Amino acid sequence: MENLIIEPYKPERDKAAIRALLCGNEPFDEMFQKSERMFSGGLFVARYNGVTAAFLSIDGFKRKAETTIFVSKEYRRRGIGTALIRKADQMLSQNEAVERSAGACLGGDRSSLQFLYKNGYYISYSSYIMEREGEPLPESHISVRPYEDDDYVICHNIWEIAFYQMHESVGILPSYYYPPNETERKRFAEDRNNRFVMLIDGEIVAVGIIDGCELSHVSVRPDLQLRGYGRAFVSFLVNEILRRGEKIVKLGVVQGNPAKKLYESLGFKEKSLNHWLTKYYRPDTRLSRPPHEDIS
Repeated sequence: MENLIIEPYKPERDKAAIRALLCGNEPFDEMFQKSERMFSGGLFVARYNGVTAAFLSIDGFKRKAETTIFVSKEYRRRGIGTALIRKADQMLSQNEAVERSAGACLGGDRSSLQFLYKNGYYISYSSYIMEREGEPLPESHISVRPYEDDDYVICHNIWEIAFYQMHESVGILPSYYYPPNETERKRFAEDRNNRFVMLIDGEIVAVGIIDGCELSHVSVRPDLQLRGYGRAFVSFLVNEILRRGEKIVKLGVVQGNPAKKLYESLGFKEKSLNHWLTKYYRPDTRLSRPPHEDIS
């Protein structure tokens, strides 16, 4: 395609044009800003006849590389998206560290789903994006502290097993368990100020992560679920986000996960449904199930 040029992103040249391109499209604008902040080396810009028409974002060359492609409406069906996804495939498939690519598509966007299916992606699961705004939540007298490096193994096992069991219960396939590793441990340590643990009698019983206004990976030890710990911990985390100056709190919850009712009871409202799609480049190295379903 002679009139299409794909180049690495340069803020001084491309930022204003991409922000204008994404005006009125808040989800993609948030993705772009996060990518620029954290993974600028994985950003690429597509110009069609000299006009900025699309961008590609890859959040690093790791086992699961989250991939985002956005093409402006007036430039769709001209092969630009296909060219960008081919570029992503080329880079990801040639990097031995990458096992799979993952991305999201809004529910009801049949055109994008068709495009992704044609290029080898399939729906892994669907999740609701929920938001809450308003006053802080009432807090219980619970013990919560920031994450420490020595917490890594216990925290990893709590959320890996909790999410594995949740995926099994709602029928997500394939479901996997990912064993602890030093790369992840280092990443958690670097982000320790945004990670929290809840303690009961000095033992970690729940873990959660804050990223700006987003709340994620909230997990209660499986043998201690349905005792009110999740409500107390989520309330603390919501209030922590508000204490940091945010006005709206966002989270994602897998379709079919009973935790959605908890979030609704705390004032969260459903904003959209996202489909999460996956494409494999090589076999997945995660375990098909936990070696033993405990957290010791």
